[in-house]
Amino acid sequence: MASTSRSLSRLFTRVPLSSSFRSSSRRVFSTAPPPPPNGAQSSADARSRLQQLNARLPAFLRRYTTPLLGAPVTHITSFLILHEITAVVPLFALVAGFHYGGWMPDLTGDGGAFDDGVKRFGRWLKKKGWVEGDDVEAAATAAATSADGHGRQELAASTEKHKGVRLVLEFATAYAITKALLPIRITASVWATPWQRGATRLQKQ
Repeated sequence: MASTSRSLSRLFTRVPLSSSFRSSSRRVFSTAPPPPPNGAQSSADARSRLQQLNARLPAFLRRYTTPLLGAPVTHITSFLILHEITAVVPLFALVAGFHYGGWMPDLTGDGGAFDDGVKRFGRWLKKKGWVEGDDVEAAATAAATSADGHGRQELAASTEKHKGVRLVLEFATAYAITKALLPIRITASVWATPWQRGATRLQKQ
């Protein structure tokens, strides 16, 4: 028993308790920090998307979206969702109206968003198998045609003969109109964001 006590005494003398604790602490705190949780990554992604959108907007619209950069991530996410809704819902509503109503405004020859819509939705509709490659090419040709006189007659004949051409032009026209509504869409999305509505109530008080 006495020899066991002497052995334990020599052990604690060689390895002091404070030294053992410091060594253990160094091991714990020297390990690499854990990766950020998914929530932190989602927050960074949402802010990055808002920054990219904000950079593409005209200067007069940035005064509505710039304050959101400092808002909580839940409000940023809410704004981005609303912004997508205000783009998708009018787009497909306009396409349905043009398709079943039998009328759409003639934006051929205007360039800009209409031409971009012909290219973008031509590829998408072809990938879905809803139109043929010839329809996309004919729609692109029609988009570059002046909307008067003989060009208008050719366009009407083409869309009547090839339903796929008309479908591409319907999507392109709806896309151009939706892009033109961007100021209204941004304003509505910011107003509907909970952060913005709360700030408006505080200002009125």
